[in-house]
Amino acid sequence: MPAREIRGAIHVHTSYSDGSGSMEEIIDAARAASLDFLIVTDHDTVRAAKDGFAGRHKDLLVLVGGEVSPSGGGHCLALGDVDITGFRWMPERFYLHKLRRDGADVYIAHPEGRMKPTFGIRLRQWHAWEEEHFDGLEIWSYMHDWIESVTPLNIPFYYLNPDKAITGPDRRVLGLWDRLNVHRRVTGIGALDAHAVRMLFGIFVAFEYEKLFGTILTHVFVDNWGEDPVDDAGELRRALRQARTFVAYDALAPARGFDFRTAQGLGIGARGRLGEGTTLEVTLPREAQVKLIHNGRHVDEKTAACAEFEASQTGVYRIEAHLGGRPWIFSNPIFLG
Repeated sequence: MPAREIRGAIHVHTSYSDGSGSMEEIIDAARAASLDFLIVTDHDTVRAAKDGFAGRHKDLLVLVGGEVSPSGGGHCLALGDVDITGFRWMPERFYLHKLRRDGADVYIAHPEGRMKPTFGIRLRQWHAWEEEHFDGLEIWSYMHDWIESVTPLNIPFYYLNPDKAITGPDRRVLGLWDRLNVHRRVTGIGALDAHAVRMLFGIFVAFEYEKLFGTILTHVFVDNWGEDPVDDAGELRRALRQARTFVAYDALAPARGFDFRTAQGLGIGARGRLGEGTTLEVTLPREAQVKLIHNGRHVDEKTAACAEFEASQTGVYRIEAHLGGRPWIFSNPIFLG
């Protein structure tokens, strides 16, 4: 039975922390955006799960995790039935070990950090890269991409034309991710960091949830879906850990239907041997500029809706696709050799 492609939003804040929307409102927005899953990660709390919001809401699966947000270190997203309180003053390596011991899946949030004091943003970068107690990292975050282009002078233009501010993943983050994957599998995920902040005394909401739910999404290939909420949650978490996923800017063009595999059938996230004349096959929902990345280096490029590349060396292979020069799809790797 072929794997099913599902898509969803990761890193969403609610009124349980510093988001403006209630869980009911956010679930309605996610269903209106036709998402298959939603991963809520409020700061230092999983109260949404305790209040019964985790699980199936008709055609939408909700996972409740949390964003561990220490004062002096980097942030991470923890998925699973874990207590994330009391980490505020812990070093990164301490709470990584505790989260792993408690069975959490861990993804590093906005790994390069972000310092924009004018907008009240002071997020420290992640430092504990020598630790292996994390499963992946955010390679592309919508709000962090958007804010990078914004200044007090141009904010009206970019607020009214948010798409103009989206320039793609931070190349430093992609380079770091590539280096990590040479040594072990580290999943790259897309994120929103959605807050839907109320502005002008609550008169209007900036970056409404439903609009964000049509932007940078994470597409995941799962084997079983829709039978049982507990099984679906476990299948989603497992597929994310196994890097069976790609990140797409769906606002640029719908990305459903993208695929990357070897001619022998190894798909995204898989490990296998490099055979003589191993062919890598790429399928896209429309013609695009397709770049092949090997161990972090751009080694080949074609413009097509279906493309083939030859893998001549062992290593880590992933795909980037651009439309009209704009970033669109970033796949997780296939590991050969």
